Amino acid sequence: MKKLRLSVAILMGSAIMFTACQKDETSNSGSDPVNFDAAYVVNGESNSISVINLSTNKVDKTIDLPQFQATSGMGMMGSGSMMNMWPHHISLSPDKSKIAVSFPGSNFNGGAGMMVSSFTSGYMMGGTSANIPTQGKIVILDAVSGEILKEITLDGIAFNVAFSPDGKELWTALMMTAGKVLVFDASTYAVLNTITVGQFPTEVSFSDDGKKVFVANGMSNSVSVIDAATKKVLETAAVGNYPVGAWPGMGGMMYVNNEKGQSISMLDVETNMMTNTLQLGFVPGMATRNTMMNQMWVSDPNGGKVQMWTKTATGYMMGGTVTVGSGASAIAFNQTGTTCYVTNQNDGTVSVVDVATLKEMMKIMVGKMPNGIVMRYN
Repeated sequence: MKKLRLSVAILMGSAIMFTACQKDETSNSGSDPVNFDAAYVVNGESNSISVINLSTNKVDKTIDLPQFQATSGMGMMGSGSMMNMWPHHISLSPDKSKIAVSFPGSNFNGGAGMMVSSFTSGYMMGGTSANIPTQGKIVILDAVSGEILKEITLDGIAFNVAFSPDGKELWTALMMTAGKVLVFDASTYAVLNTITVGQFPTEVSFSDDGKKVFVANGMSNSVSVIDAATKKVLETAAVGNYPVGAWPGMGGMMYVNNEKGQSISMLDVETNMMTNTLQLGFVPGMATRNTMMNQMWVSDPNGGKVQMWTKTATGYMMGGTVTVGSGASAIAFNQTGTTCYVTNQNDGTVSVVDVATLKEMMKIMVGKMPNGIVMRYN
């Protein structure tokens, strides 16, 4: 779901320090609770969440997020240059009471593979870990009121954060050469476990049954498969070039989007091994399933399109393409699978797509640079 770009100023900076401006929670709570079926859309540049009423397809509420900022050292922008920490992805707790938002610490708009390449170049040019942002943030909010419940500071960049299916834990990966996954208690927010994975891990996601956790290791071209109960790595599966995410798919598979490989790897949940690869011909933003229609949908950020694949008895068959907006990124479906919502980063919109006809029905104006989206039903 990734259109990511790391600021050159961060790469060249000699030190990184994060500060948080005072947050104003008054507009997020009180008189306008989210008591309707909603889509929550994270707006990176606007530093907010647009809450779309799914019955009207209109934004009914905007939740302001804390204004975290990163201060570079002796970077190209000069000593003390300020850069906003853009929010990126969003997760909903199983009981629908909380949402969690990751703040990786930079404007990500250009591809996770590009970001990792930039990090690598920094090291090749004689850089050190000081060339990389040293902290990220996670913010927990009340899903109904929008009230900020907790801010967590991390010793690394967190691409996403995910609630465990039982709601007891929060999982996130720190993007660094010696990659690791952190497991938090979802009530006390204390760190429960630290798990070593591959290089520059990005997305963390769970299998449908909640028994396994899948972590895409961008620089290692692999996916770490972790036992959710024991917190032990069961397998490190080789996939395509620069994997960014692994999401639950059809037929007991996880869909792994490989940015540099321009492909989708099929990872078997039972065996923890890759079984097939679909070549796309474009850099995938996100791959997700439409369970009701037995389909896989893949966003094409550079082309401003979404591609649909139908699962057959022998594999997947490309079933059509929908033109949406520039920077097409995250994808989500309504409960019946008949309507698809796509965040368009460069347009500041969300496309509403009719699944049956593969036609865009409308665009909803949200904030600047929308990315993550999650659906919540009462």
